[in-house]
Amino acid sequence: MRTIGNTIAEQGGASVSGTVTRGSIIARIERLPANAMQVRARLLIGAATFFDGFDVITIAATLPLLIQKWGLTPGQVGFLIASGSIGQLIGAFLFPSLAERYGRVRAIAWSSGIIGLTSIACGFAPSFAVFVALRIVQGLGLGGELPVAATYINEITRAHGRGRFVLLYEIVFPIGLLASNALGAWIVPRFGWEAMYFIGGVPLVLFFMLRVLVPESPRWLGERERMTEADRALRAFEASVKGPLPPVGSIAEFEAMVHRHPKRRTLDLFGRAYIKRTVAVAFLWMTCGVIQYGLSTWLPTIYKTVYHAPLQLALNLAVAASVLGVIGSLTCALIVDKVGRKPVINWSFVLCAMSLVLAGVFHAQSVYVVATFCALALGFMACGFITAYVYTPELYPTSIRAFGCGLGGAWLKVAAIFAPALVGKTLVGGNLDVAFYTLAAVPMLAAVAVHFLGIETKGKVLEQLEA
Repeated sequence: MRTIGNTIAEQGGASVSGTVTRGSIIARIERLPANAMQVRARLLIGAATFFDGFDVITIAATLPLLIQKWGLTPGQVGFLIASGSIGQLIGAFLFPSLAERYGRVRAIAWSSGIIGLTSIACGFAPSFAVFVALRIVQGLGLGGELPVAATYINEITRAHGRGRFVLLYEIVFPIGLLASNALGAWIVPRFGWEAMYFIGGVPLVLFFMLRVLVPESPRWLGERERMTEADRALRAFEASVKGPLPPVGSIAEFEAMVHRHPKRRTLDLFGRAYIKRTVAVAFLWMTCGVIQYGLSTWLPTIYKTVYHAPLQLALNLAVAASVLGVIGSLTCALIVDKVGRKPVINWSFVLCAMSLVLAGVFHAQSVYVVATFCALALGFMACGFITAYVYTPELYPTSIRAFGCGLGGAWLKVAAIFAPALVGKTLVGGNLDVAFYTLAAVPMLAAVAVHFLGIETKGKVLEQLEA
């Protein structure tokens, strides 16, 4: 059995002498080229994130039939959409806390198990009350998986190309949204709403697979002074590199980074060092929650009830919006390391706001005109949303990174609880244009907050970004 004082043996042809320390762990991560273990981790955890997106938006495809099945009022519909967000709000705090204590991979596995099990149960729900209760429980996993997964993927990646690496992983979330909308448009009219929730049960398999096949975050293990395990986890990544490893950089330089700042506690998120970043993160994630849940989940119902589009057309138009979301996310992944995080977020949110304003101006036109502007808004919003998953983990040190991401996710869920009710009330009053203008104000405010309060993080080692 290795001990903390053991030397780091030869790593893929590059011999590194010295004790296993946090500085040496970071140095070894920073010299890692792309490797098969990173790909495996990205695929398996990406599968969890894919079904997170799939299950989050399943309610949009099934909502028209659920309204009909249980004779739901607009108020009940708003509560049904928000019910999942109540659980997600709790999960956004619960699972990052578990990740800080028990590890990133364990927390992701536990959240995946909850998502899959409750999704299957939703398909058997006998009543509106039972369905709502299951959505709340499922929300625990949905709210917890994304911030912890984003934390993990950031921590196993070196600074060079981190934005592209993380966002090419995170693109599976909007792909999950697209798949849910696309499959919903085909499956729901043919096989009923229950089938969507049975498909959403797949993450239950990941509960059993992740801890066996994916190494824990070496950065987190090092932070917890579990150096033997950190070394073992790093070796799993290093062993999967094709060819000789590059030499390790200056360990002393990385040691200086590690010891330059004190270990942070959760309350430091609101202290002088991080409060500006935390406020910027709050605006960023609230915007994603308001637009995703206040607009996206309502779109098929708006098209069907306001514009009297057939169910199939309403679902197809929602699919088109999801396609633009994936295209926007992919574009963002390719440019974020060149342009920077802040410009991508700011411009995407400004353009999202402009699209929503145009949707309000032309709300009395045909369903296709309104659907076009809504699709553009969701496509631009997807750029900012996906960038949040690389940007937020970069803003906080390892000791509070998962909780900082969870706090961002919590703001998203708070917005998700109230946004659907806002849209529902405007629908009842016939003021769809007011809903679009109100929604447009949110990303505009977020762009201002990120511009003035956020920092640029591209190309920097995570430990360099500690305040």
